[in-house]
Amino acid sequence: VSSSCEGPVTVASAAMTFSPSDLCDGTTLLPVESDLELGPIGAPSTAKPRTRGLRYALQGLGVAALAACVAGTLVKASGSSAGTTAAAGSPLSGSVVGLWYKKGADGYRAMKPEVTGRLWQVERMLVGASMCPAASDEIAELREGPWPRKHPGKAPRISKFMYINMPWDDKRRQYMEHQLQNLSSVWQRHSQTLSWERFEGVSAMEFKTEDKYADWRQKGFSEAPKPDVQGDYGTASCTYNHYSAIRTIPESDDGLVVITEDDVEISPQFIELWDRLWPFVPEEWDVLRVGWFGDHQNCSMVVNPMLDVAGWQDPMEGDCAYCGAQAYIVNPKSKQRVLQRFERAKITHADELLGAPTPQLEDPKALPPLNAFVIWPTLAGTLLDDRGYPAFKSDRIFGEKALSGAIPGMGLHAMPSAAQPAAASGGPTTLEEELGALPEKYQVAIKAELKKAQERATADAAELDEARLEATAAEAKAKKAEQEAKKAEQALEQEEVNYYLIPKYVAPTVPPYVLPTVPPYVAPTLPPYVAPTVPPMPPLATLPPLA
Repeated sequence: VSSSCEGPVTVASAAMTFSPSDLCDGTTLLPVESDLELGPIGAPSTAKPRTRGLRYALQGLGVAALAACVAGTLVKASGSSAGTTAAAGSPLSGSVVGLWYKKGADGYRAMKPEVTGRLWQVERMLVGASMCPAASDEIAELREGPWPRKHPGKAPRISKFMYINMPWDDKRRQYMEHQLQNLSSVWQRHSQTLSWERFEGVSAMEFKTEDKYADWRQKGFSEAPKPDVQGDYGTASCTYNHYSAIRTIPESDDGLVVITEDDVEISPQFIELWDRLWPFVPEEWDVLRVGWFGDHQNCSMVVNPMLDVAGWQDPMEGDCAYCGAQAYIVNPKSKQRVLQRFERAKITHADELLGAPTPQLEDPKALPPLNAFVIWPTLAGTLLDDRGYPAFKSDRIFGEKALSGAIPGMGLHAMPSAAQPAAASGGPTTLEEELGALPEKYQVAIKAELKKAQERATADAAELDEARLEATAAEAKAKKAEQEAKKAEQALEQEEVNYYLIPKYVAPTVPPYVLPTVPPYVAPTLPPYVAPTVPPMPPLATLPPLA
């Protein structure tokens, strides 16, 4: 991978320059503005020229090298970006919730929109380069388009939201009511009316024990090994609640109903995004999943820039693909077809039944595939806290205990208790009753967590006692040091007093020194100098001339 991701490449036909490392970097994935940008929002109506430009760029890099490069990108995205392991010391390390999502130091990475957005873009790059064949002939035919549709007509009106809420969960109900009230003003600005309804769900204990749900219990649980739902009455009641909500959808053409869970965050741009999405929706559709998570790098399901076939799979190893029933729309014309799938299939997760493939181990003739699709960008998603974890605990796994944080070591938030007690709503009242509504595998895991929590509490108590002893010893040392400092201060004060009590030394007065008077020096008078008289020199002798 590293050898195929070096150096800039200039592709004249694509009119851009980019580094293959941008493609191989799972944290960026082509963060450039160019005619290769195939982002799901604002995808141009003339997408084919861009696809050709991308194909030329890929050919310039070398198909084999790029294949290795993209493979590295997907591995990196599923590893570093999807967070393959829990952070050290995470309260969710090894917990039951950890079976559902890959998690990291900054939360459930698979649920983060930026992660899904990157993977979504890479998949379309592969499809545009003819490097990812469709999973079926039906998907291949859908890819031919044209996209957007030539005559899609006006997007059908979204007239109602219905959220599923448990009887004891006032916290979520208040959150959804406040959110939908604000959302209704958005509808008004578009000269539309929005209504909403709270659909009261059935608890795991009620589904497990009450006679009116006996027919559903007799169907039995799905025997698929992954995900293993045997005896999981939390999943069973959740699925039944979605089924019951779908039953209330009117089959008339008076607007569409969005069914949501009660922990979703709905996009304030819902109407605008819906209008832009509609031209990319096939004419024949049964379910539109507008709130979901887990794009597991399955480019074979790509239909167009804004749509994938909802090819659900969940091996319970953190690789859940096209999962979640956070928000979806059932086509009123397909209502009975969707309900029959819920009624005829053995008990399993609701999002599997809302997916496109025939549920695992079911007869495709009795339960044929659905025309179910996921869209991007999503119009709703699980409300996350600042750490990237769901803001509400799972009421499917923990039921009413999710509100009070009564299960140590398993919580995401310590949510306030519900306003109404459990007994008033018929919900479980003790931890033992709540555990009894869960399958044995969850009971074992939760009891193990409780045991670990108790062991941690005991160890923490021992550490606290030791810390208290150390604090007492340190306090004694500090008190002793304080006393010694006080003594030293007192000694210093005494020395200062003594210093001022001793008489000061007075130096004796010495008379000033007076220099003796010396008479001025008088130089002796010398007589004037008289030069001696020198007699004249006698005349020189006359010498005889030279011969």
